[in-house]
Amino acid sequence: MKKKRSGSSRYFLFFVVLIALIYAGYIGINSLFTKLDLLKVKYVTISGNENLETDFLKNICNDFINLNLYSISKRDVLKKYENIVRIDDIKVSRIFPNKLKIVISEKRGEFHFLTENGNIFPIDKNRVVLDNVNFYENEALPVIGTNVPDTDIIIGQKIQNALIEKVFVLRDKFDSVDPDFINSISEFYLKGENLIFVNANIGYRIVFGNEEIEEKLKKLIFLEQNRTFEKGTTIDLRFKDQLVIRSEEI
Repeated sequence: MKKKRSGSSRYFLFFVVLIALIYAGYIGINSLFTKLDLLKVKYVTISGNENLETDFLKNICNDFINLNLYSISKRDVLKKYENIVRIDDIKVSRIFPNKLKIVISEKRGEFHFLTENGNIFPIDKNRVVLDNVNFYENEALPVIGTNVPDTDIIIGQKIQNALIEKVFVLRDKFDSVDPDFINSISEFYLKGENLIFVNANIGYRIVFGNEEIEEKLKKLIFLEQNRTFEKGTTIDLRFKDQLVIRSEEI
């Protein structure tokens, strides 16, 4: 005596057939889209870049012109830009019928640092060393004077240095009082155990010491609002209840 096929079995078979038909339809439509001449790329648009030149970025993608829009994957685009250290992220969109849209996110320099041999490199917020082939106009960054050997520097890799870390930590403390203060500094360097800040506009020096940084910055702002300082002057804020203004370096 034959067993009757249960209702659940029939539904399962119907479901499998439906999935197979949908998949076959997807493959067919995808194959059709990747062969249509109508969908050949005629335009590549670049946006989001700040320092990197648009024409330079667009020329890298010239190989995509006249390729089918739907045959180009994000991986294809990423591969074109993988050696550009300044690029942080890329978003790729296909704009029907013939436009490839690429949105660039750049790594931004936070500081420059000076090496043992006197070379200057920018670093981003993650301490990644950026290339120094071009110094961009909108990246007039404070310089950290370090003793990092040039042989330790790899473009695109993080740099580990105690002084650089200290400056980043101090920058965060300054931001809680005056986010623009760091932009008024042209240089940081060590003199013995003291970190010296050099004012960008006039050239006077500032020494904060290691304690109560936020309160000392408030005191400095008050001083700058109420008197002027000459180039070469040192404002020494290391002492809790005493302000020392010197005409020479400490």
